[in-house]
Amino acid sequence: MFRPQIQKTRVLLILAIVSIALVYIVSNSKTYINNFNIDKKYLAVDTMIESIKVIKENKSISKEDVYKTGLIGDKNSDITTVQYTDSLILKSKVVTSNPNFSAFIIDLFEETNLKSGDSIAISMTGSFPGANIAVLSACKVLNLKPVIISSIGSSSWGANTINNSWLEIEKKLNDNNIINYKSIACSIGGENDIGDNLSDEGIELIEEVIASYDIDFINESSLEKNILKKIELYKNINNYSVFINIGGSASSLGPGEGKSFIKGGIINPILKDDYSEIYFNDENLELFAQDFRKSISYRFLDNDIPVINIKNINSLLYDYGLDYLLNPDQNVVREGKLYYDIEKFNDKTVWFAFVVSILMSLFVGLYSHFEIRKKMKEDEVDSII
Repeated sequence: MFRPQIQKTRVLLILAIVSIALVYIVSNSKTYINNFNIDKKYLAVDTMIESIKVIKENKSISKEDVYKTGLIGDKNSDITTVQYTDSLILKSKVVTSNPNFSAFIIDLFEETNLKSGDSIAISMTGSFPGANIAVLSACKVLNLKPVIISSIGSSSWGANTINNSWLEIEKKLNDNNIINYKSIACSIGGENDIGDNLSDEGIELIEEVIASYDIDFINESSLEKNILKKIELYKNINNYSVFINIGGSASSLGPGEGKSFIKGGIINPILKDDYSEIYFNDENLELFAQDFRKSISYRFLDNDIPVINIKNINSLLYDYGLDYLLNPDQNVVREGKLYYDIEKFNDKTVWFAFVVSILMSLFVGLYSHFEIRKKMKEDEVDSII
């Protein structure tokens, strides 16, 4: 019995299978829309990757160092200012060691409208070497002019060993011509910025480290005097476009427990006295405010200069919708929301599926039409005969 292709079960089954496959492909297609500053982010990431290669060379990697960067130190040491047991603190150290963090810093810089040639003041500690490098990588990409004052002391899992202090890391980056920025001065760090929570041996070790570098040593008799000395070294603070604090420096954020509750991210000068916006904790705000007003950060805010506070990292990433970075399985270099937005369906895929469906239907239909006409002619000849 004659049946054209369009009526054959095999052909109809093939058409159905192909159609289902096309629907599946279209429904799972995505459109990746690159961030406007993705090229800058890639460059910052490349710089940080290059930095990590130098730092981890001939260095033992701890089990806590998830990304194998050489930037995660010991839980405790002679120059450890605060010893933590909280895994969330470790997580914040680890996430800043991933090169993706430098791409996040690019976003923070551009949110504060920094442009090529701008001067920025930076306060670094040994607690977050990964964040330090991320900031310097972003500075290099945006061609900024940072003036850096550091402190050596570090909390757990930071640059808290004598042979791998922040000054040593900084020197390696400069010696290898990866990042050509150096601290102009350095303090001990820790409680009151003068190591009040360190042993005498720990303070002596830090003093020896600082003495081995060509750098000003800030070691006044009190926190207040250290703050004044640092402000003096920054010179005219009105020349800066932003002040960046990395870590929990008492000179940068003020004395006391309040500095632990200051939110991470950008602090706008108009909020300098709105402490409910600056702190997580609504209790003891007046006490916290008194301490914060003594800080270098407040001095900049009071001169209408924004502050970028790189602290309380986990909460900061949640605020920016980037909490996926806290998961090592998802924190893949150059991938994710940090670089692009994803929209459901891809226009090219949709059009491809549409064209394939039309061509497939036309082919079967036209071929069946040809078969039917051919059969009709054969039947017509047979009837004549």
